[in-house]
Amino acid sequence: MKLIKLYIVIFSLVFASSCGEDLAKFNIDPNTSPTARPAEVLTAGMVFYSIALDGYFNEENAVLSQYWAGGPGVALLDIERYFIVPGDYNTEWSFSYLQALSDLDFVIKNGNGTRSAVADIYSVLIYQNLVDHYGDIPYSQAIGGADGATIVPAYDNAETIYTDLLTRIDASRAKLSSIDDFGAEDVMYAGDIESWIKFANSLELRLLVRQGTDSDRIRSVVDRGNFIETAEDMAAISFSGGATNNWNPQYARREQGIGMFYTASNTFVSVLEELNDPRLQLLYDVPVNGGDITGLDQGNVQDLIAPSKDDFSFPAAAAYGEANDVILMSNWEVMFLRSEAAMKYGTSDDEKLMFDNAVTAHFDHIGAAGSAEYLANNAVYDAASAEETKLGILAVQKWISMNGLQESEGWIEMRRLDNEGNGVFTNPTSGILNTPTRTELGQNVFPSIRLYPQSELDFNSNTPLGRSLTDKVFWDK
Repeated sequence: MKLIKLYIVIFSLVFASSCGEDLAKFNIDPNTSPTARPAEVLTAGMVFYSIALDGYFNEENAVLSQYWAGGPGVALLDIERYFIVPGDYNTEWSFSYLQALSDLDFVIKNGNGTRSAVADIYSVLIYQNLVDHYGDIPYSQAIGGADGATIVPAYDNAETIYTDLLTRIDASRAKLSSIDDFGAEDVMYAGDIESWIKFANSLELRLLVRQGTDSDRIRSVVDRGNFIETAEDMAAISFSGGATNNWNPQYARREQGIGMFYTASNTFVSVLEELNDPRLQLLYDVPVNGGDITGLDQGNVQDLIAPSKDDFSFPAAAAYGEANDVILMSNWEVMFLRSEAAMKYGTSDDEKLMFDNAVTAHFDHIGAAGSAEYLANNAVYDAASAEETKLGILAVQKWISMNGLQESEGWIEMRRLDNEGNGVFTNPTSGILNTPTRTELGQNVFPSIRLYPQSELDFNSNTPLGRSLTDKVFWDK
């Protein structure tokens, strides 16, 4: 990708300028560079995170959320049977910390007011994603600490990190200004400050609802308004595909390897068939050999005799394509959050209207027709129902809407909205998820957190030991 090539050029210039010099002769600020420019480094940081998110986090979470199952062309996938080892997570950790967050930290310290604020808000997004996957993570000392010299950072408490992220959003949003020189380097909103404010407000709501402890602030944020509401407002990194090879990261990772080998998961297919949901036909293609949408059970490919790819359904263009955006936050996600906030905390929003708008927005995004009829008959949200009933309906619809678009948010919210009193996904008798045909965790046991990467275990003595795939993030009750 051109943006990545640009970053490599910048890195090479910085590296060349530092080699062969006796740095002791100079009074050099370790947080600045004589050659790298904040504008280009901001672009690189934003794109690097989109690669980490869509190329790695989202792909694995598509399996854990049971959107996808391993299909013909591969042996049984280790991740599908939950045979997961720390080394599986080195790449996305490195992309998040060593590339994206390091670049953004440089911009925070060296950019103008708006550029610095944008880099900080984007950093909040990355840390949120890391906490939601790993729990406690390096934070206060993550990028070298205050003096830039810490090489084995401490792990901070996940809940404490969330609290600080909310403080950072407030401070950075206040610094956004259309007066500052800012624009072309912004690969998300092209320098539109009002869009960044909407994104900051929406990200704040995501953190608050997930944290679930500050009802007064949630109501205040909703009263303030100005959220991501339209397709144009969505936070996304675009990829053009085509002859430029500027491919969507998930597509690039698969197609530069052995190609797409994930089929539709029967878990997802069965839910949408039961709901008579027209989106099923837009999220998966019919098999080459014809027939209805046909998926596989999780972990079942090894039990098939000479299976043919042409007999199964694979992700359709809406969910998998070279020019697909990497969506960081969608308008339907924000509407689902607003519906839940109204339900739980009595905000000024209409909870049913927000729910219906969320489902409709997702229908519109993937080009599905009939949302009004679907909401009236198949996914009826009754504001007078018990909260657990409403949460179950919301959880299922939110899970559906993340397939192929925001798989990481799908896995995160699936875990958060599933609990002992409302096991919509994991209840042994009525839950949506199916135990893989072969599993390392046992019947009706599913991963609820990521293992710390092997690179951390090898090189950071502060990395917590004894992590299990069934441990939980603080908000997972």
